[in-house]
Amino acid sequence: MKRSAIVIFIFFSVFLGCTNSGKNNAFDLEEEDILNLEGMKTYFPELLTPRRLNIVGDYLIVSERSRLSPGLPLIHVIKRDPLEYKFPKGVTGLGPLEITDATLIEPGFSDSTFIVYSAMAKKFTDFSLSDSSRLGISEYKQQEGLFGMYRMFHATDTTVIGIMTNDPNRLVEFSTKDGSRIAGYGNWEEIPDTGHLIDYTDPDISYHLGEINKGGLKANRKLGLFVKANNYRDRIEIFHYDSKTFDIVNGPRMEVPDFKIKYSGSKSAVIFDRDYPYGYGDVSIGEKYIFALYGGVTDKQIRETNEIAKIIYVITHSGEVVG
Repeated sequence: MKRSAIVIFIFFSVFLGCTNSGKNNAFDLEEEDILNLEGMKTYFPELLTPRRLNIVGDYLIVSERSRLSPGLPLIHVIKRDPLEYKFPKGVTGLGPLEITDATLIEPGFSDSTFIVYSAMAKKFTDFSLSDSSRLGISEYKQQEGLFGMYRMFHATDTTVIGIMTNDPNRLVEFSTKDGSRIAGYGNWEEIPDTGHLIDYTDPDISYHLGEINKGGLKANRKLGLFVKANNYRDRIEIFHYDSKTFDIVNGPRMEVPDFKIKYSGSKSAVIFDRDYPYGYGDVSIGEKYIFALYGGVTDKQIRETNEIAKIIYVITHSGEVVG
């Protein structure tokens, strides 16, 4: 691929206090609760095809898409304040302390490390923030019991919580030592007004409900929060690890998008109406608030405008929409 320049838009905002009380699942916000954000353009020629932007302490960890030339780094470390490119990380390969991809990134168990999960290699690798060596400093393989989990973050140093491809629970906790299942949290509820579309006696019902409620998972281990932002249905699911409870935020659209279940032999898939706008794209978990990136645009609109999302909803850890 020809080397190209890329621009990252990094939004820094300070949320001002609000007086809303009670859960505002109708997203009925007052004018003073709506802030206009301004972006700062920063040019880093080292970034080629960035995939995700992650916050780890005082640093931004940018992961690249895996389709790069083998000699190019898969991760970049950027100082947050002042904004400064520090060094690359990640040697592509299957050897010791090398990575095949950087699917998920989270803070390490010390202030000077971060953890990379490589989905293709099925392993976790620790990297140092204290030096510029591109190799990891330690690693361990994902246990076989976790192979059905496609989004996961550490809850403790010996367990992970994540989303399974086919499971009756919203989130599942596994041991990283032996791959054993520790617990499942939150049962899927029936989808209202869609009885003609879903056969609740179907053995694949857990898979179908998981697809309808599919989304991206983020975690803040320090706060004990795991938050899923649903991509199709307008829903934020906030899991509190200490109490093992959920706060569910529905909206701004309350309906479930139209979908069909297609069968082909022994396989099935949930197919959404492509003219229905997407819901949430991502979340970030701060010390006081959850910041949820909302799309509300269709595939066609994205192709025409190249704009994926322009709205960030501000939600308390208990699920109150405040801005």
